[in-house]
Amino acid sequence: ETEKIKYLFLVGDIIAGVGNYPNQERDLKIKDIEEQFTGLSHLLCKIRKDIKIIISPGNHDGVRLMEPQPLLNERYAWSIYDLKNVILTGNPSYVNMGSTENFQGFDVLTYHGASFHYYANSISKLIKENALKKSPDKIMTYLLKNRHLAPSHSSVQYFPSAEDNLIIKRVPDIFVSAHTHKSSVSYYNNILMISTSSWESKTPFQERMGNEPDFCKVPMLNLKTRAVKILDFE
Repeated sequence: ETEKIKYLFLVGDIIAGVGNYPNQERDLKIKDIEEQFTGLSHLLCKIRKDIKIIISPGNHDGVRLMEPQPLLNERYAWSIYDLKNVILTGNPSYVNMGSTENFQGFDVLTYHGASFHYYANSISKLIKENALKKSPDKIMTYLLKNRHLAPSHSSVQYFPSAEDNLIIKRVPDIFVSAHTHKSSVSYYNNILMISTSSWESKTPFQERMGNEPDFCKVPMLNLKTRAVKILDFE
């Protein structure tokens, strides 16, 4: 199966970062953000060079917390910039994959998901469904219905600009998120929604935030059949 893989999406929090929560240094083996990126680049170097690696930032990756977030900071992530098969995007982003002369391809909307906690704790239906711990795809559905990734002004820190870059202007084929560390796959109006898990075990900070993470669950999408298979490395 690995021989057929063409794209790999890393949707934020690709490193642990430094100083993201009180006393985080106690949990870190590598306490320097530049060295964390260098360690990641050593792992990514082992991936076949014909696989496109699409990387967008999250709240742990040394970029501003205000959304939309820019590309990874080259000052710290220079080792990632040196990888030839890596495509860096902001957060959120639209990425098209698989397009040919006769096929328009698949539009992928990636969003790390910083607004998810706000809606999981504010919308009565999502509170009842315990969406944050059990089904983050319900939060994704809510955002798709509102055609906005943070429809309430106070749900995220927002970088002011003339154009609202969090509006979902065109309907994606695939919507990918992270942040909750919870794995889920479902559909809304024929839009495939994928919430990714994490490689990090449950920390006391995640427990305080209300996260119930899944470990090492990697969704693999077949672009011909649109079937999703979860690879379980736990």
